[in-house]
Parts: sequence; structure tokens; C-alpha cells
Amino acid sequence: MPKKQFVFVKMLVITILMLMTSISEVVFANEDESTNGNLDISKIDEYMANEIERLNLPGASLAIVKEDQVEYIQGYGIAKSNGTNMTPQTPIVIGSVTKSFTALAIMQLVEQGKIKLEDPVQSYLPWFQIANKEESKKITIQHLLHQTSGLSTYDGQVSISQGDQTLKEHIQSLVNTELTYPVGEQYQYSNLNYSILGLIVEEVTNKSYKEYINEYIFKPLEMSNSFTDPKDDLNNTIAEGYQTMFGFKVPTEQLNHEGTVPSGYIISSAEDMANYMIALVNQGNFKGKSILSENAMSALHLPSSFISNDTYYAMGWEVNNEGIFHNGWTENTYSKVLLDGEYGISLQINSMDYFNLNAYDDIVSGINKLVHKEEPSVSDSNPFMKYIIIDLILLAIVALIVWSAYRIFKPKNRKVTNFRRILNGMTILVCYWLLPLIILIGFPKLFGPLSTVTLFAPGIGHLFFLIPLLLLIVGVIKLVRATLTRVGYFKKLT
Repeated sequence: MPKKQFVFVKMLVITILMLMTSISEVVFANEDESTNGNLDISKIDEYMANEIERLNLPGASLAIVKEDQVEYIQGYGIAKSNGTNMTPQTPIVIGSVTKSFTALAIMQLVEQGKIKLEDPVQSYLPWFQIANKEESKKITIQHLLHQTSGLSTYDGQVSISQGDQTLKEHIQSLVNTELTYPVGEQYQYSNLNYSILGLIVEEVTNKSYKEYINEYIFKPLEMSNSFTDPKDDLNNTIAEGYQTMFGFKVPTEQLNHEGTVPSGYIISSAEDMANYMIALVNQGNFKGKSILSENAMSALHLPSSFISNDTYYAMGWEVNNEGIFHNGWTENTYSKVLLDGEYGISLQINSMDYFNLNAYDDIVSGINKLVHKEEPSVSDSNPFMKYIIIDLILLAIVALIVWSAYRIFKPKNRKVTNFRRILNGMTILVCYWLLPLIILIGFPKLFGPLSTVTLFAPGIGHLFFLIPLLLLIVGVIKLVRATLTRVGYFKKLT
């Protein structure tokens, strides 16, 4: 064998041996890590991989804790459209899980004697007022925490799109807001309750909400990849959020939510949420530091306001037989935390799908079954089918509107009978007037505020509003056309 060929073969053999060694090491590493204590990691990863593929999720991060230990932590998929991997350190906006942080801050101040739960809001915000002055005086800190202030879910949804002002300006703008129930009478989940609580934290401590959370929660819990302001992410590590538009995932930027941070816009990573859960399941203790006493932590999780189906609202948490939990979603992210008494599970997804939220929630339930050695129910349904059906229906309606508009101006040579005129008139009245008006008037009750629906379900949400509007326009044109035609008909007779 020539010398050059011998050298080449020798190098090839060495390379193959190195690759085999590397592969062998990976296999052994995976085998060693297939179980972690009581957890079957391979099953958890398999389950997550299946759900990520089925739901077409760009990325997700998962943290599982038990007692004072992190049992498992992992990132899946991508954090950004440029291909950046999702890691346990990648921050994601956690939505309404933020409320648990705001409630924790309030209870810290209660322990310090700076706040009393029974005190009216006006004790801390003397200028605070809603439309009814007398009812304004009755709302207490406890009412806000338990979601029983009388402020509505609808007004809380509207507030999501009104975050481009300071927290104080946001709360001052409630001066004309009406209560939908008397104070303390009925549970109504409203973002406004926790935005008000955030401002109370500021007024009582003389610090911004951001400063307080950083100093008294993030710092002692070593949450170094958590923020209340995305501008503080100097290294640009926050995951890019994706929205589902007509069934397809599209990367989008969030609105400015400066005025609504305490109710839904804290940013955190799986690693940091693991530390947070350790403190929660260990009566407020983390690595020898206490962020809240055992009694106060118990009060934080005490079931108080009945929601439905044996589920109660506590303080920034929901409670039922599954455990203590809260989910959160923004226009383009999702999160959920579950504490079941033994384990703590945190899931974060850099995607939002308005029409498949239950499927997102079910992921945590599936993980909880796996950590308890139970088999989760794995769905084989394709969420994209919902969008195919909705898209086809909307496409058919838009095509019908275009066809109707075209026929208005198409010359008609045939004689129109009186019966035909009456039938056309009834069709215009029902399909182009009554039905669109019912949809437009009932839109907020059926789907929520227009501003929120178009924010959380772009594309389809816009068409839900535009289609009845287009029908009304076509109806007006048809009516005018029919009237002019009728006038012309009578002129011919005379």
C-alpha cells in the first residue's frame, strides 16, 4: 500500500474509533440519566416530544422539584426564530402566574405590619375610585386577592391592551369603571384586581413594583434570569413568543405592558421557577433563607372564593383536589405551575394558541401523572384540524360576501316578481342586517373584548369582527340598490 494511502486509512480508522467512542459515551450517558431518583426521565422526554410535535410548539421548558431539590429541568425546541435553543435558563413571560408573585409580595408586607388584609384600598390609595363612589370605599385588600371586588373579567381583559401607561395612570383610569357585582359577593377573575395590588405594593414601600420584586423575591431566591421589565434583559435572552394565525405559528412581539405587569407580565426561566417552587413547597424557605412564614404561606394557599367544580381561588392561586396551581397566558406565551403536595411542576411555552388552551393545560396534568408513576392519556388528535374547519368556514363566508357584492352590480335582464322582491328583502334584513348586528353587539359576550380577541387570536379574531361589518356594508348597498330600482320601476309606470 502506498504511504499516502496508508496514512489516509490510518486517519480514517482513528476517526471512526473516536466517533464510536463518542456515540458509546452518549448512549451510556442517556442510559444513566433515563431515571432520576423516582422519575423516569425517558418517559417524560418522550411525552414532551410527542406533545411539542402534536401541538406544533416552537419551544418549551420544564422544571420538576421535590422538597428542596430540583428533580428534573430541561429545555425543548427553540427559543427564537433564528434557531436559538430553549434552555432551562431561557426567560419566558409567565402570564397570570405573575399573580402569585404579587400575592406573595402583599403577604410579605402583611407580615411586616405594613398592610392589613381587611383594610380598604383607599387606606393606601386615598384617591382610588371607580364609577360608584360608595362601592369604591368598600373594596379591601382581601377582596382584590380573592377576586371578589366586583370588578369584571371583561374589564380585566380590556386592560391587557392598555398597558402602555404607568401602573398609577392605569389604575387612575378606572374612575368610570362599573362593578358588575356588589363588593365581596361573587368571584370574578379580573386582571384589574392584581394590578391594583401591584400599585399598593409601590405606595406602601415607596419602591417601584420592579424594585420590590427584584429585592425581596428574585434576589433571595437567586432568580437571576427573571425580570419585571424586558429592558433589563441586556443579553437579549428572553424567548421570542409565537402566535397561532389561521393555524400557523408566527413569531410576534408583545405590546408594551408596563401598566399591567403585576397581573400578568413577569418574565422568568425554568431554572428560576424551580427555585420559586422550592420556596413555596418548603413553607417559604430556600437555602436557609425565609421569604415568608409558614402561617402566611398557608394563608396564601387557603381556598377562599368558589370558582366551579370543586375549585377555589386562594391568593394568586387556584386550589382543587389536583393541588395548588395557576396557569397564565399572554398574547404569545403560556405557563403553568402545579404544586401537588409532593412535587412542584412548572411548564413554560413560548407560544399561544387561543383555540387549544386546554391541550396546553393537559401537558402539566400528563407530567404530574408521570411523576407519580401513572400513565397519562396521550391524545392523537390533530389541533390543526380545528383551524382547517374554521378557516374553510370563514373562507366560504368571505367568498359569499364577495359574490353577493359582485351580483349587486351585475346587470339583471330578467323580470323580478313581487314574491321575489319580498324574498330578497327578507334575505337582506336577516342575513345582512339582523345577523351581523347580533354578532357585533354580542361579540364581547361571546368572545371577549374586541381588543383582546384580536390580540390573542390574530387573523381569525379580526375576521370575526370584519365579516359582520362587511355583511352590513353589503346589506346597505343592496338596500340602496333595491330602493333605486323600485323608484325607477315606478317612474316607468308613470
